[in-house]
Amino acid sequence: MINKIAYLWVPTTDMDRAVEFYKNLLGFKLLFTRGDWSEFEIGGQRLALCKVDALHPSITSPGISFMAQPIEQVIESLSGKGVTFIEALKVYPYGKLAHFQDPDGNILGLYEPPPEKQ
Repeated sequence: MINKIAYLWVPTTDMDRAVEFYKNLLGFKLLFTRGDWSEFEIGGQRLALCKVDALHPSITSPGISFMAQPIEQVIESLSGKGVTFIEALKVYPYGKLAHFQDPDGNILGLYEPPPEKQ
């Protein structure tokens, strides 16, 4: 029976650079690292980095968005650490979204749900 996601993984060509980005810039808790695989814990979920020889990023690849509340403060904090956002913050009826890239060009997102209706 399948009842939850075990982990999500992101490809990287440079494990040290990617670990630095996810650990020190995004602030994720590093669980372990070895030459070709590293794992982080994020709010009870696991995010892994997998070493590959070459990348082929695509807009049709699965995406990962992280909960960010308040999103404007998270964007400001990450921008201050050198993270470049690839588009301005967008606001939709279903929430706020912002996208950026990791050092390998993988597209990552931030998401803030809309406020609860009173």
